[in-house]
Amino acid sequence: MEWYTIGEVSKHCKIPIRTLRYYDDIGLLKPDRISPETNYRYYSMEGMRKIPLIKYYKQLGFKLEDIARMLERPDFDVLEAYMAQELLIVERQMAELQKKHFAIQEWYRLLKQGETLLAEPAAEPKIEISMFPIYRTMKVRYEVKDRQEADIEVLYSNVFVELCTRHNIYAYGPFMLHFESFDRRVDRTFTEVDCYTAVIEDESNASMTAVIGGFQAVCLVHRGDYSTIGHTYRAVQDWAERNEILLQGSSYERYIIDPWSTTKRENYITELIVPIGGERAIV
Repeated sequence: MEWYTIGEVSKHCKIPIRTLRYYDDIGLLKPDRISPETNYRYYSMEGMRKIPLIKYYKQLGFKLEDIARMLERPDFDVLEAYMAQELLIVERQMAELQKKHFAIQEWYRLLKQGETLLAEPAAEPKIEISMFPIYRTMKVRYEVKDRQEADIEVLYSNVFVELCTRHNIYAYGPFMLHFESFDRRVDRTFTEVDCYTAVIEDESNASMTAVIGGFQAVCLVHRGDYSTIGHTYRAVQDWAERNEILLQGSSYERYIIDPWSTTKRENYITELIVPIGGERAIV
């Protein structure tokens, strides 16, 4: 039988000597022979054949302790069992990555929308009637117990991040708030607000989500700090009165550029959505 030194194996199989020694220590790939005189390690061709398998299984993501069992190859059942188990793991990882990809993609699109709006001349804002899109969302009702807490970023950030983290739910832009009375929103006398965020729905969180949207509303984009948002609301109200349009009195705020995106308050972009007449659509 032909024997190969650890140096020869390292050279032929493109594997560091320290790695071979480590594999020996953990019992993954032991030398086929150790010289009693010199304590040199020697490997057979069969031992060398295992090295590409180890590299390949590592590339596929198998743990070294599993690879040791797989190298024994007593029958097909062992390999099939490990492959089936790893397939389930990879499929779950793929599903998670798809959710992450979609969420990041949607946040990116929201940022680009905000940049486009910021690039437009700061002229008289355009008021229009449009259909409020339908969103699959998670909803949290936030009670404002302390007037100092009534800042927009406080109303949703901590609540939603904690909730989504706890349930492994992926949210994506935009965040939205609903006020039962936009007059109380303007006066900052509201005591509760419904917070919404669009989420990627799956079987694990279906019971926690609801649909909002699907109704006509007067829409207007507010630029700048939230402290001046009352002027934008009054512009909507005046426009509706001039055009004899009945407003419900409630409102949604859709955050396109907010404290999550910038530290410059003058660059905040918020879409005001004021439902027209009748009942708001929440399923």
